[in-house]
Amino acid sequence: MKHVTKQLLTQYQKQFSSRPQNIVLQRSVMTNGIYLASRNPDVTIRDTNQWSYEIPAGSIRDQKKTGTCWLMATLVLAEKAINDNLKTEDVALSKSFLYFYDKLEMSNSFLQTIIDTKDEALESRHVQHILHEKQQDGGWMSDATQLIEKYGVVPEAVMPNTEDAEDSDPINSILNEKLALYAQKIRSASDSQAVKQTAMAEIYHILALSFGVPPDAFSFDILPKEDDGKKDKKTTNKKDLKTIHTTPLEFWEKYGTKLNDFAHISFLLDHKMKHYGTLYEEDSVDAMYGKPFCTAKLRFSKEIEEAMKKQLMHDEPVWFAWDVGKQFSQKLGILDSELWKYDDIYDTHDKLEKDLRGLYQDYSERGIHATAIVGFREEKGVVTHWKVKNSWGKKQGQDGYISMNANYAKDYMLDVTLRLTYVPNSIRAIFETKPVVVRYWE
Repeated sequence: MKHVTKQLLTQYQKQFSSRPQNIVLQRSVMTNGIYLASRNPDVTIRDTNQWSYEIPAGSIRDQKKTGTCWLMATLVLAEKAINDNLKTEDVALSKSFLYFYDKLEMSNSFLQTIIDTKDEALESRHVQHILHEKQQDGGWMSDATQLIEKYGVVPEAVMPNTEDAEDSDPINSILNEKLALYAQKIRSASDSQAVKQTAMAEIYHILALSFGVPPDAFSFDILPKEDDGKKDKKTTNKKDLKTIHTTPLEFWEKYGTKLNDFAHISFLLDHKMKHYGTLYEEDSVDAMYGKPFCTAKLRFSKEIEEAMKKQLMHDEPVWFAWDVGKQFSQKLGILDSELWKYDDIYDTHDKLEKDLRGLYQDYSERGIHATAIVGFREEKGVVTHWKVKNSWGKKQGQDGYISMNANYAKDYMLDVTLRLTYVPNSIRAIFETKPVVVRYWE
């Protein structure tokens, strides 16, 4: 039948009512909601654990009402390098500094792409796709590393968060309104670059009011960690204080780490990126003009898992992305493929294979989230859990951390960024091939 009819509704109702246990299950679900009603208690026990290896990863941060998880997860790695090289414990880097330049760069990329497509019809799918993109909060680790390599970093104390850096809806709305206006002016102007320069000056002005002006140079006091073996009780009031005078880029180049050896790997296919073992380049509005997003499509494997472990054992956090609506308890701080056993309640256990989930757009409505892995637990050489540092504040999960069961990484991890040094030659070779260009607007 093509339509839902009264006859079908009567049939469905009879089927539901014919099983007495459905009434009991209905009471539980209606009272508690499907997730709490189906929570697997065994998972709660096995995913609250100790760690075989963990990286000191500084304080838990809170991205507040912004979509800056991709940036915060990258800063976990950047802060680890800074603290190691400065011999300090918890120097936090400014999100606002990089957030400012991210929005400036995205605005520039959007406006330049409008210029590049000026001769195309406004109604074309390509131009409409560009107009839909504009600028926004989301991104990947590669976007963050491009910003760091170009602009450097500053400590959070030098450029602290502002209200718009913690609640980005207003600034995003205003910027996109301005960009739409200037897109129209550019397409109508005889001198498009002149219009763009006027637009960029206004965008800078808006961002400076919201985030402050990023410093060209700064001074910063640090206090190196005390060596327990060299402590002298007679001199406990003498602090080995050091003041650094530098620029943001010099600060990163001296105390940071190399970022040009990281590669993005994605585990879900889609209707455009539909082959494993292939490097793809997305043709869209770049986060930074002229630097397109590239990813290799691979199946999650023991080789990937081993590369993640190697990177952690070299004291480098691992950036990864996942679907917040898939088998995750925000309250418990648990990611486990067997957390919500709702299939037992529904008595339906069919699931799409992971190879097909992307093709059939099997994503939740809660969106994609990026975090950093900072440790692991293993038994007899086999990783059972990953320690994940989140960016939702210390009150969430396990004191701000998440315990990710190895089954979740296999079943639901969407993306990971790894240093190529730690991946097998077969994977490294994929990133040496010419990428296949993908145009979602076609």
